[in-house]
Amino acid sequence: MPKIDVTDEAVIDAPPMEVYKAVLDVYAGVAQWMPPMVVYKLRGDMPIVCEGAICDVTLRDGGVTTKISDKMTKIVEAKLIQVECTGDFVGVGEWTFEPTDGKTKVQFRFNVRTNRLLFSLVSPFVNIGKRHSDTMQKGFKALNSYLSKK
Repeated sequence: MPKIDVTDEAVIDAPPMEVYKAVLDVYAGVAQWMPPMVVYKLRGDMPIVCEGAICDVTLRDGGVTTKISDKMTKIVEAKLIQVECTGDFVGVGEWTFEPTDGKTKVQFRFNVRTNRLLFSLVSPFVNIGKRHSDTMQKGFKALNSYLSKK
């Protein structure tokens, strides 16, 4: 199982609480600012994301569908969201929100191992970490645009 450990960051033109809420809104399925190829669906009847909640994430890219379930393991308001990933990738993801000059430095660390034979086989030829980073950077740009319209 090849390891992927990438950290992506951006500065968003909004305070940490707004950025944090926008990320939770995506997990809850009430906002869609990530690229359209990424779909989030919160499990169960809970209308909000809280510790213990599970969100199913589906990514469709280049004819390949990736499925991950993110379990919220730690949430600190406007500072941190940690998730435990299972499915096609196994490991952890961590969002951090840091104030900087009235804006927010947002980071997402994706520290996982492949858990699907296809991804393990192609990993020597396809930089999965870079593909994840490319998607996250598109997401950060879309997040900045989404928050500027609120």
